[in-house]
Amino acid sequence: MFEKLKALWSSLQLWEKVFALLFLLVVIWGMLLLAPVLTGGFAASLNREKVEGLRNHPAIQAQITALMRQGMPKASVDRQLTGMASEQTALCAAQREKSVLWGLAALLLVGLAILILLCKKDLPKNQRNFLLGAIITVMLVQGFSMAVRYIEPDPRDLSCPEGIKKLMKLDKLYRVFALDKAFYNPWISEYFPLYDIPCVNVPADSRPSVWRKLFFYDPKFSLDRSLLYANVRYVLASPEELDALGIPLKKIGNFSFQGRRQAIGELNKTLPRFYAPQSMVSIPDLDKAQAFMNDRKVDPLAVGVLHSEKSFPRGEGTNVVSLVNFSPEKVELKADFAFPGCAILACEPLSGWYALVDGEKKAVERCNLMQQAVAVPEGKHDVCFVYDKRDLSSVICDFMHVVFLPIFAVITLAALFLKKKHAE
Repeated sequence: MFEKLKALWSSLQLWEKVFALLFLLVVIWGMLLLAPVLTGGFAASLNREKVEGLRNHPAIQAQITALMRQGMPKASVDRQLTGMASEQTALCAAQREKSVLWGLAALLLVGLAILILLCKKDLPKNQRNFLLGAIITVMLVQGFSMAVRYIEPDPRDLSCPEGIKKLMKLDKLYRVFALDKAFYNPWISEYFPLYDIPCVNVPADSRPSVWRKLFFYDPKFSLDRSLLYANVRYVLASPEELDALGIPLKKIGNFSFQGRRQAIGELNKTLPRFYAPQSMVSIPDLDKAQAFMNDRKVDPLAVGVLHSEKSFPRGEGTNVVSLVNFSPEKVELKADFAFPGCAILACEPLSGWYALVDGEKKAVERCNLMQQAVAVPEGKHDVCFVYDKRDLSSVICDFMHVVFLPIFAVITLAALFLKKKHAE
């Protein structure tokens, strides 16, 4: 066997020897990645990093300091931090193990295919080189694809916490809010994006971020007005905390978190994710706009606030928008406007957002401090809010899969066919 392998190695060209060595190094590297996952070293290291990251975060530091001043022992703080981080660590470790195992299996199959091609000396050299090039290209593209797609845990393949199961059943056109207390919001901001649960505590799809606390979370805003403008329908807190809020709501579910009972409360008054106010006023000054919106007499469905010089006074009749299709990055609406006005989406107008009115691209304007609006003329119209800002790695991956690989495969097959015809 050794002599056959030695003879095979001697028969290889220089580039084939280089590729074989690189292939071996990649396999060894994959096994080195897998070893700490199987032995628990990866989870332990990741858990320490997550705990340290939470401990050093300014908002968490302030909460820890406050709790320790109230008499909570440092050991209890450490236990809660470790417990909160360990849940996400377990998900990451499980996904890393799965990704590396699948990657190694695919790599070994590709290596076997290449080895068979190298051993088939009766195959014309040009055909063999074409096939080797095709296999190597596919391997590189698939490897790159796995690298960018499996960095974070895939919630569909992993165990789901009790509270998350309840929250996933709620209406995703409305957001969830967790009361800002020690160790709770970090857990929420880790889990909610994974399970596609709309939440005001994480920045996904331009939602207000808990770390920035802009406008809706400013002390000048009362809690009920913050939740109203933030499109919140569900509040997470202990049953006692929900009772102490003083906001009209009903309890619709319970679950356990870190050994304590938590309740899900549904608010009686909620602003939709999309709507059409019956008039729009111009208040460019943000402080004045904030004071205006904080007035409980102001109904957001009746009057919206634009921060430009534009305004849309109320006319005769009623402006209505209805949902056609919803996803976090594309909201399709039907508008029936009795007079010119605005359609509003309760999402911050960060870079990448734009609107389509009857297929014509329109820029969105900031309104109500943290929302976006587009002008809609009188009559019936199709309105669509679109978020289109993709990272470079996803664009390259999609280009390779959708464009390059099919073209490369067709060219390879055509070349092999022409070579065969020419040989005949």
